[in-house]
Amino acid sequence: MWGMIRLKELRRLEQWMNYVRWSGVLFASISVTIQPSYPNAATRNAAWVLVALLLVGTVGIWGTMARINQQRDLERLGMIGFTFDILIIVGFVTVYAFEVPYVTWALVLLIPIEGALRYRLNGALLGAAVVALFFIPQTSRVKGLHGGPWDSATYAFVVGLSTLIAGIAGSMANNWHEQRRGFEMQSLRLIELDQLKDRFLAVTSHEIRGPLTTIISGVDMIRRRSDRLTPENRDRILEAIATQSQQLARLVDDLLLTSQLQSGQLAIQPEWGELDVTIRQALDAAAPRRRAHQLEVFVEPLRCRLDGARISQIVRNLVENAYKYTPDRTRVSVSGKKTHGGISLLITDDGPGIPADRRDQLFEAFSRVQETSGQDGVGLGLFVVSHLVSAMNGRIDLTASSKGTGFNIFIPCKTETPDRPSLSIVSGDLAANTG
Repeated sequence: MWGMIRLKELRRLEQWMNYVRWSGVLFASISVTIQPSYPNAATRNAAWVLVALLLVGTVGIWGTMARINQQRDLERLGMIGFTFDILIIVGFVTVYAFEVPYVTWALVLLIPIEGALRYRLNGALLGAAVVALFFIPQTSRVKGLHGGPWDSATYAFVVGLSTLIAGIAGSMANNWHEQRRGFEMQSLRLIELDQLKDRFLAVTSHEIRGPLTTIISGVDMIRRRSDRLTPENRDRILEAIATQSQQLARLVDDLLLTSQLQSGQLAIQPEWGELDVTIRQALDAAAPRRRAHQLEVFVEPLRCRLDGARISQIVRNLVENAYKYTPDRTRVSVSGKKTHGGISLLITDDGPGIPADRRDQLFEAFSRVQETSGQDGVGLGLFVVSHLVSAMNGRIDLTASSKGTGFNIFIPCKTETPDRPSLSIVSGDLAANTG
């Protein structure tokens, strides 16, 4: 996106500089024609040669620009154009040095102005330096043509004025560039938000429709055929309704939390609690997503001062993702332990891992690890995880390969070690064996 914006900006600048050159061709042609006298024919011919060079250069730059579609090529053309303009201006000032006073020195003020347009303050100061260097031999040449002392007053005036113009034009160009970049970033952000809104509507409507259809159909079946349903069928329908209702509730929770994160209204409420209890609550909440996975859990006996509900949400989302994207009978491991300055939570699996081309967008809103048909979810799980961890001043380290994925999360908090065994679950049903 930025490349396209920069390309258009460079092309527009070169077009306007060519308009200025065409104006220069016209003005120079008129000036050379109406000049009343020249010291000799060679000086007059030199003036016309400069006009011809300006015309040819303008046509050449115009034609070259029409064939360029790459930013780097346009930048090179801009450097060539700037150098060409400096040489033409210097040439005219040199040729008309015979005039007393030599009024063409005013042309050199165009150099820092063009430098500011092209390269902002640095370009303007470079143009002022070129003027200062050029006017050393130019002032000596005027002294030789007209006699008299070296005109230090005129030299100081020209160099000082060009430096002043360079400072003003360069500062204005810098400010304009920063403001424009700010507006462009704001525009891009608005475009991203608009695209995010469209994606949100598309994804959430799809994810809400499925559970609602199951709930409505189940309720309607029980209402209309209650007398013909066996207890087993009724229980099966009610279980499906309960499962889909829980899925909708989780979706609403994720959407509400996302809204709070985006608006900066999320409140973290740390309090003392048992880490193993928090982990068990997360695993219980994720249990409906578990199929035939081998679950391994080890949590050190710790009392921690943190927001247990948010920690549970982090673990639940990561474990649900592991269940969702890993095959049956593969291992999912959850561990929690004390580390320097807080706790470390590690959730790993033996699944196929995360594709390399998806890792950069892994924690973005509505981004899914794999676009697999039949997999529900709106892609908010990892987005919520990353922002919750950030809100608690923690960090996430991702390890991913073809042999599995691991999320190592560090949360800074105060900890205490109670005198009791740890929570340990290895395979089997999801049950917390607390001694």
